[in-house]
Amino acid sequence: MNSSSVRLRLAFGLAVAIALDTATQILWKVSAGNVPDSVALWDIGGAMLDQPLFVLFGALMVLKLINWLQVLKIADLSYAKPVTSLSYVTVSVASFVVLHERLHWVQIVGILIVIAGVWCISYPDRANLDRTAAS
Repeated sequence: MNSSSVRLRLAFGLAVAIALDTATQILWKVSAGNVPDSVALWDIGGAMLDQPLFVLFGALMVLKLINWLQVLKIADLSYAKPVTSLSYVTVSVASFVVLHERLHWVQIVGILIVIAGVWCISYPDRANLDRTAAS
């Protein structure tokens, strides 16, 4: 498989990983928020399983695992994991847009730091992708 094909598959896999992580985090928050306060601690699992969104959450977690295993076949963990840290950014933005949560200026600065950190950590690691594509 040529290098550009590997890079394209990796970019797609990482984008899917970020999207699935964002979706699972938002679904988890919505599902957990829908559990009534009157449910006893030991009955929470059953109450959550009665919610279709929680079942969707479980299905997305399985897809997330399958996708992650495919990503790790292509790239080193030291490259892939920092890139998926961008889900901290997408979860913050999605919670602002979907759940109408507030973003404080300090959180926005943190988002910018995460983006800069991912760029700094992942940028020099291009040689590992070339090595992986060659094997």
